[in-house]
Parts: sequence; C-alpha cells; structure tokens
Amino acid sequence: MVFAIKVIVSVLLTSIYTNYYTNRETADIFKYFDDSKIMFDALQTNPIDYFKMLLGVDNDYCNKTYYSSMLHWTRPYGSDLFSDTHIIIRFNAFVRLFSMGYFQVHNVFINFISLIGLTLIFKAFKPFLQQKEKVLFYIVFLIPSVLFWGSGLLKESIVFFALGLFLYGLMNMVKHFKVYYLLVLMVAIVLILYTKFYLLVALSVSVLGFAVFYLGKMNKPAIAYLVSAILLFGLVGVLPFVDSRLDIVFQIANKQQTFSRFVAEMPANSSFIIPQLSDGYSIIKNIPNALVNTFVRPYYWECNSLFVVLSAIENTIVLFCVFIAICYRARLSKPHQNIVCFNLIFVFCLFALIGLTTPVFGAIMRYKVPGVLLLMITLLMLTDIQKIKNQFPFLNKIL
Repeated sequence: MVFAIKVIVSVLLTSIYTNYYTNRETADIFKYFDDSKIMFDALQTNPIDYFKMLLGVDNDYCNKTYYSSMLHWTRPYGSDLFSDTHIIIRFNAFVRLFSMGYFQVHNVFINFISLIGLTLIFKAFKPFLQQKEKVLFYIVFLIPSVLFWGSGLLKESIVFFALGLFLYGLMNMVKHFKVYYLLVLMVAIVLILYTKFYLLVALSVSVLGFAVFYLGKMNKPAIAYLVSAILLFGLVGVLPFVDSRLDIVFQIANKQQTFSRFVAEMPANSSFIIPQLSDGYSIIKNIPNALVNTFVRPYYWECNSLFVVLSAIENTIVLFCVFIAICYRARLSKPHQNIVCFNLIFVFCLFALIGLTTPVFGAIMRYKVPGVLLLMITLLMLTDIQKIKNQFPFLNKIL
C-alpha cells in the first residue's frame, strides 16, 4: 500500500516538474536522468567504458569522452571532496538496462530503494517505541515532506536508503556484534559520502557519542555526547594539518560562499541573504541564526510559492508537536535517553550546517528532510501517548 502511494506521489512530482519547471537542464528530477543517457550509450559503442564509469573506476579518457558532454557531472557549488551528482547519474545509467529509457520505470526503481530505507528506519526505532508503532508508521512513511521528496527520482530517495542502512546496522550492532551489520554500516557510509557528505559530518558527533555511551558503559548519555563533541572539536582543528581538503571550517565557509554566488548568478524565487562565513568564530556566531532559518523560517509573509507555503505549514506542525511533547512528557530509560541524544544532536548539527550554507528556502526544505524525520521520531519518544489517549478517547483508534 505504501509503495503504491509513493509511486502515485512520484507521478505527481514528475507532473509538477514537467508543467512548472519546463527547463529540463535545471530541473533536478530530469537533468541527471538526461545525463545518464550519455553514460548508458557507451554500452553500445564500448561496453568496457560503460562498466568502468558505472563502477567509478574510470580515467581521463572517460572524462574527455563522456563526462565533458554531461551538463551536470560537476556542479558550480559542489564539494571539493565528493560530488553528489555522480551517484544519481550512475543509478539512472544502471536502471536504463531495464527501463528502455522510460522515465516512470526509473520512478518505480527509486521508490523501491527509498521504501527499503524507510522500512529499515522503522525497524531500527521500533524497539524503542513499543505501543507507539502505529504513530511511528505514520511518521516514517507519511510525513508529507518525506513522502514527497523521498518518492521522486532525486538524491533524497538514495539518502533514505543509505540512512536506513546506517541506522539499522548501528542499532543492531549494539545488541549483538556481527560482521553482517558492520558490512551494512560500511555500505551506508560509502553511499552517504557520495550522496550527501554533510549528512556524515552531522552524524559524526552522534555516532561517536553513541559509541562512547555503550563502550564506556556510562550512566548519563549527555556526558558521553559532551565527550564526543570535545573530541571531534579537537579533531577538526588537527585535520587541516593532515590534508588541507579536510579543513571543515574552510569547507563550510566555501560551500556557503559558492552557493551564494550561484544564487546571485541564477536567482531563485525563495532566496534570501545570509551572513558571510570566513572563519570558525563566524560559524559559531551564526549558528543561532542558521537554526532559525532551518527550523522556523520561512515565515508566512516570506512565502512566494506553494512549496514554500507547505514548508511553513510543516514547520508549524513540527513546533506544535514540540509543544505536545513538553505537555505530555514521557519518562525515559537510559537506552531511550541515549537514542534521544543521538537524534537531537544529529538534527542540531544538520540544521546548523544547512542554515549556515544554504540561502534558498526551497533547497533548505529538501535538505532538512532527514532531520525532520528523526526529529519527529524523537518527539514521539518524548511523548506519553497513553496520556493523550486517556484525555482524548476518540484518538484511540487513530493512535
């Protein structure tokens, strides 16, 4: 049933991009699909080149012969470390083996991948949400932004697959270590690296704190995450001496500046001005403003398109859920507190990174979807559903 809903939403998303974003060269849902044809066509002329490009073992010859003809193999504000366009182009080039070039077949494949990831996220958190499985189902599969952006031929669908693998492997490896779960984690990390590198940066404090809590057998999860934050803060200072490309402060500032220049050259309807970053102090100083931009904005008077209006409405719903979680607080065990800390620190880091570097509400709306998902799961953990049911009996059938 969920898969059918996702496919229907993908058709709707395709229709929106077809009718309202008529330039295929700038429409995310089409531009990587179109570029993948150049890679796939190599299968007829030189099959070895096709498989080299598909597996990422290409060379300068492939760059001159094929990649130079693609419009989006490189992007003006991409990372110096990892390009997040390559994986979606390669995915489309692979699916073309079965799709005969029909776009909707690609939609079916990407929705299957996305659904696997969301199912793994559901399974990862289910043990911590006993008696709340129905609401967890609604959150994981039916949150509007997750359903919408996670059902199209977009990188977000692969992100959900990778994040699902990561969380499922991590949660299960804590219970009983198996090589299988370690391999799942490694695959997930590689996928995240080449899909949304900043997600891995946002996960770093959470994962280290998670490990410190369990390996150190600590009683207070907050201390474990404080220790992890201090360790990673020191690591950030050391990494530039190892490799200049690993200068996280520079990468964040450079990402923000290049994104701002790109918006200046190709104005977006929902763009706005953000403070320019230059060093570590400017980043720390602007984190509160970044969180407001990501968590609260756009304000309703800033909305100039349907998508931005829907983003504002979702923000209001999330804030309402925060209010509910405060009013109907649940008592949490130490393992539950650890998961809450893990999720909230990830959301904090992700929202801060997005708010610091992204001056477009439309882009923020898409980029923060994984954070919205984990935030809503966390709010569910913090909420005593039974208290709500007792006060409002008519919700028993729904919740």
